[in-house]
Amino acid sequence: MKKASCPVCHSEGQNVLALTVKHLVREALRDTVHETTTYRLCLNPHCPVVYFDASGKTLKKEDLKIPVWYKDGAFPKYICYCSRVTEEEIRSAIRQGARTLEDIQRMTGAGSKGFCLTENPSGRCCHGEIVKILEKACRVSPQSQ
Repeated sequence: MKKASCPVCHSEGQNVLALTVKHLVREALRDTVHETTTYRLCLNPHCPVVYFDASGKTLKKEDLKIPVWYKDGAFPKYICYCSRVTEEEIRSAIRQGARTLEDIQRMTGAGSKGFCLTENPSGRCCHGEIVKILEKACRVSPQSQ
């Protein structure tokens, strides 16, 4: 079976529940999100599409209430949407000595509320993204962070 791809950039999409999409679209578009539809998240940072379905219907960055952290121009660049913790706040915690996910959670509150399904555009927990930031920070010198 062919995997669904974004109708604009043709990147493969990641499955997202309709519940996630419904919570994050602007109020005026909420009724266009159907619980029985399978939505996908376009993972291309340069594409304006955030969500799409098999029929080719798209929801773009401007259709959402929040910026999507990995999309071009996202500001603020939230990593943890539940606690509204930005990438810069996580990097700041690392500069202040955070070395583990638990350190980041303690210092910023990121990844501690658990409303990911309705707050994070991916519908997933932010722990993986936090760990990626930590790993990248460990590979570069403190002066370049």
